Amino acid sequence: MNHQKIIHFSDKDLDGVSCAILSQIAFSNQEVDSRGVTPYTVNQEVQKFIEEELSREMYVVITDVSVNDEVALLIQKKVDQGHAFVLIDHHPTALPLASKYEWANVITEEAGKKTSATSLYYDYLLSQGYLTSTGVLADYVELVRSFDTWDWDATGTVQANQLNILFYMVERETFVQNVLERLRGEGADTDQFVFNEVESILIYTEEKRIDEFEQKKLKQMKLIPVEIDLDEPKTYQVGVVFLEQYHSTTGNFLCKNAEMIDFVAMLDPGKGRISFRTIREDVDLSMIAQHYGGGGHPKASGCSFTGVTVKAFVYPALRTN
Repeated sequence: MNHQKIIHFSDKDLDGVSCAILSQIAFSNQEVDSRGVTPYTVNQEVQKFIEEELSREMYVVITDVSVNDEVALLIQKKVDQGHAFVLIDHHPTALPLASKYEWANVITEEAGKKTSATSLYYDYLLSQGYLTSTGVLADYVELVRSFDTWDWDATGTVQANQLNILFYMVERETFVQNVLERLRGEGADTDQFVFNEVESILIYTEEKRIDEFEQKKLKQMKLIPVEIDLDEPKTYQVGVVFLEQYHSTTGNFLCKNAEMIDFVAMLDPGKGRISFRTIREDVDLSMIAQHYGGGGHPKASGCSFTGVTVKAFVYPALRTN
């Protein structure tokens, strides 16, 4: 690669940070500048970077998030001028980008499996010759994919969920460095990604705490009818709960233990966001989130607090408390 510096924008969750870890391994001979963003901040961050920092020696990577039409046009203008960009995402709401731009790679399913940004970026790096596959690296990528797509719940791959628990328990840079040591250090000659003794104890303790937390949130959740007009008006039975952590696991638990709901809406006032989860096949949360200005997957999506979403979800939850 001729570029001297890699600028990598990626989501701040396990899938997004794991993409940044792959960049550290693939581009070990170049300077890698990893920048954590969210679906709500990526457009502003990328646009500001292009306008103030972009230079020709930079290779710009965007993973696990997509950009809006305005920023996409700005990227295309820079690509036409000879700058190097690649965007890799797996969210259905990003599919229109892939049909318009060669630098955008969006795949939601591959070989009968749901994809994650990490699995797609891993395949991309292998295909470009930037990365060499190892057993432990492939195992780590599959653990991340399994958790992010929720395949672990169906297959019983609890280690994938435990990896995510560990991700949120330790300081971010510590997690990254510990994973890097195992993927390219002394542990790189093994076939499996394993936890050490201290990590196993931390995970066990946290699993017990999460169990108690989920039971508490199940009691707090309120059933609220919400009319949403997609193709036609429909009233959904929504389980609404205030929740600032464990969105994926707790959302899935609530859906499984409250069969009367169509989906759960988890309200996080601190971040001004709503996370949606469902286990229903006849509910497409990516469309519902898009209706409210957000996005995501059919079974896991989210949006921001707005006047509309506060009226639909927050006020009713407060009134019924």
